[in-house]
Amino acid sequence: MSASPPLESKINPSPYRGDIDGLRAFAVIAVVVYHVFPRWLPGGFCGVDVFFVISGFLITRQISHREISFVSFYTRRVRRLAPALLCVLLATVGAGLLFLLPNEISALGMACFAGATFLSNVFSWQTQGYFDRAASLQPLLHLWSLGVEEQFYLFWPALIAFSRSKAFSLTKVTLVTGLISFAIGLTSAFFAPAADFYLPFSRIWEFMAGAGLVLGGRKLERLSLRWRTIGSGAGLFCLVVAVFQLRQDWFFPSPTALFPVSGAALLIAAGPETWLARYILAAPPARWLGSISYPLYLWHWPLIAYEHLVHGVSHTHRSTGYAIITLSLILAALTTRFVEAPLRWKTPERRTVIGLLSALAVTAILGLTLRAWPGHSTALGNDTPGISLEKINLAEQDGIFPITQHMHVEHIQGLTVGIIGSDPANAILFTGDSLLFQWGPRVDALFAQGRLKQTVIFISGPSCAPLPVEKPAKGFTYCNAMSEVQDRILAKWSVHTIVMGALWERVFGPPPEWPAKKIRAEERLRTLSAHGKRKIVFIMPTPISTRFDPAHMVTRHFTHLSLDKDALQNGIPVAPMRAEHAAMTAFLMGIAQDTGSSTLDMTQVVCGSVETCFPLMNDGTPKFADQMHLRPDFTQTLTSRLDDILIAPAP
Repeated sequence: MSASPPLESKINPSPYRGDIDGLRAFAVIAVVVYHVFPRWLPGGFCGVDVFFVISGFLITRQISHREISFVSFYTRRVRRLAPALLCVLLATVGAGLLFLLPNEISALGMACFAGATFLSNVFSWQTQGYFDRAASLQPLLHLWSLGVEEQFYLFWPALIAFSRSKAFSLTKVTLVTGLISFAIGLTSAFFAPAADFYLPFSRIWEFMAGAGLVLGGRKLERLSLRWRTIGSGAGLFCLVVAVFQLRQDWFFPSPTALFPVSGAALLIAAGPETWLARYILAAPPARWLGSISYPLYLWHWPLIAYEHLVHGVSHTHRSTGYAIITLSLILAALTTRFVEAPLRWKTPERRTVIGLLSALAVTAILGLTLRAWPGHSTALGNDTPGISLEKINLAEQDGIFPITQHMHVEHIQGLTVGIIGSDPANAILFTGDSLLFQWGPRVDALFAQGRLKQTVIFISGPSCAPLPVEKPAKGFTYCNAMSEVQDRILAKWSVHTIVMGALWERVFGPPPEWPAKKIRAEERLRTLSAHGKRKIVFIMPTPISTRFDPAHMVTRHFTHLSLDKDALQNGIPVAPMRAEHAAMTAFLMGIAQDTGSSTLDMTQVVCGSVETCFPLMNDGTPKFADQMHLRPDFTQTLTSRLDDILIAPAP
């Protein structure tokens, strides 16, 4: 394609801006720190949005000049993106072949294909949410943002060319495109949050914010240094608020990404002459970090994901986190010096591009090959009959808050309200935290079999107590709405039985607090039971052990695997676990006796024995998703006294 005519408002080419490299440094620091130490920068994930604004600005500035053809543009994009990406893809796959299980290698192969074809965001949209528990175990998850960028590179030049051919105002096209994208994002935030996060339609407005700075360049140039300084300060304020205050469940990216997007746009618009740009963003350390930000972003996440795979998904130990950051910096610097720089600047252009595109194609084929033929795990030999490593691994990736097939779900004041059935005159209310919600699959199975005789309504939230005796931890303040939502449901539905379940030790806290909390609990129970007209059932504490956790059944090393064979084959003694919960069990039974409620002990049916708790089902599949939450595959088949409540006719 030949060079295109100039834009209606031609902007002269600008020299290198060190402050933009500094802004890149801020963005990559935010992302890396969020991934390694999420408590330090809880909103650090918005660094990716800063990158999108920068890309919108730089790419629009580049293709706005008659000297730059689209062929040249795409050639430069390949030379910029492919070298480091190929290094990370091949290194990640090579490391995974050393200690991953076959099903993990298969998934990694598909992720490698998606990464090499710049479709990682589409792949991630179809497989998991960015903030899901299993996402922490995906070594190439972070390539979703590269997919969004590459799709922008295909979309935006084509739209510019179309606008020129039709003599449309590019400024108006940019504004309309941004507004449409933002509207799509707002809608998707409520109805399709995964698509909102991963797909480009709801992200384009962030690129348009950067593009608009180029199109409004003449007006920005007229601003005085004073106003530029004020703008840069406001931009920094927005970014600081974003990285410290944003949370993953705050309708992100729309509309809350306005904070990082506005911050980045204000800093770019302020130009390189402000004090903040000259002495902070354009300082040599910031410029250097910005210059390696792309490979640093690529390298850091596979290191974190493999650390999670080996040592479990938990808050990374500080020394380990420092080691990951240091190694990421070293690898990024080496990649920039010995891979990016030679292939981007010092080799023949045409030959390099053909070679890089060919390498991406071969890498994509390698990924598809691993997807189809992942190999076989022989690390444990043949002395583990009845134990499936693949099933244990898949159980480790299970979620712990299952929405079932026949459950109609809505969210009221932050709580999940799930309804199975439709008879308003014959209902059972299940209320509590995730340990209560885990029984949803059994209710759903009875409904599918036509055996459910009641409508079952779940009111639940992670770490939410069914009784108003607990002060929710920071980040779980929505749990305060539990009593209000319960009352709303009870007013609307004819509920004859209420089933409660929770991590009771957390709900009631240490024993010295029990007497006061017992009084509040019994007052609420009398209200809920309508002074004896409704039946209340407590699900008693269920077994808890780290040895139930699939992540602890298989111990990973970077060269081999080992099994907790004693627990898997012989089970875990029940008596110590019962003793651990004995005081709480007695306390709950006292409350039940005082209020005329009943209790339901599920320990024996979960464990399969009175004396020993077996963590595996008969087919070798784990019963638990972690140390306490049962997996849907297990609960949906579990016959217990709970069934008597669900299949009995209404009283």
